[in-house]
Amino acid sequence: MKKILFTKELNKNWLKKNLTSKLDFEICSALKIEIYPQEKFIKKIDLNSSKFIISSQNAVKAIYGLEINGKFLAIGKNTARQLKEIGSDIVHCEDYAIDLANYIVDNYEPQTWNFFCGNNRRKTLFEQLSLNGHTLNEIICYDSIPMNLIIDSDLFDAFVFFSPLAVKTFFSNNSVPENSVIFSIGKTTTEEIKNYTKNTLITANVPLQERVIEKINTYYDTKK
Repeated sequence: MKKILFTKELNKNWLKKNLTSKLDFEICSALKIEIYPQEKFIKKIDLNSSKFIISSQNAVKAIYGLEINGKFLAIGKNTARQLKEIGSDIVHCEDYAIDLANYIVDNYEPQTWNFFCGNNRRKTLFEQLSLNGHTLNEIICYDSIPMNLIIDSDLFDAFVFFSPLAVKTFFSNNSVPENSVIFSIGKTTTEEIKNYTKNTLITANVPLQERVIEKINTYYDTKK
């Protein structure tokens, strides 16, 4: 039986239910996520602004329970879904930061945005919005901490990555067999993977965990 390595902590029961039975799997997280106590970042919120950008599902976890009134824009469909579940007023969502930045530039006058993000957030939003007169009030509310991950790559036939930072972390200590397959959650992660390997690389059409699993299943269920 083929074996696949997931480099992010995922629910094992969910994987068993949704992953093709042709595969065995193992989870070795390349990153450790530490959500900040809310008292560490709550005073950084600009109360003069009622516009909020939420970078990820981890940021949603960080702000859960805070009384924040305003309009929310999100990166990622699952981020938007979780915001809606906690009662936030979602006005727009894009799959990638650059697309959200372009939407803001096209639809809003220059203003200040409260931006909830992690310590390793990418510069895309800052660069695009600042060029067009917008200001981001950065509120770091969680850390993505690289793990010292060392594995026996020869044990695996495929590898799955969910962020550029996880890719960098993994390949800092590891390589992958030439005949292995790599699955990626999205475009930015795929571009990072290309810096380290020329292996067969399959990218989800939409950056969602569910779409990654669909790509994996399609690949292996159609192989003879």
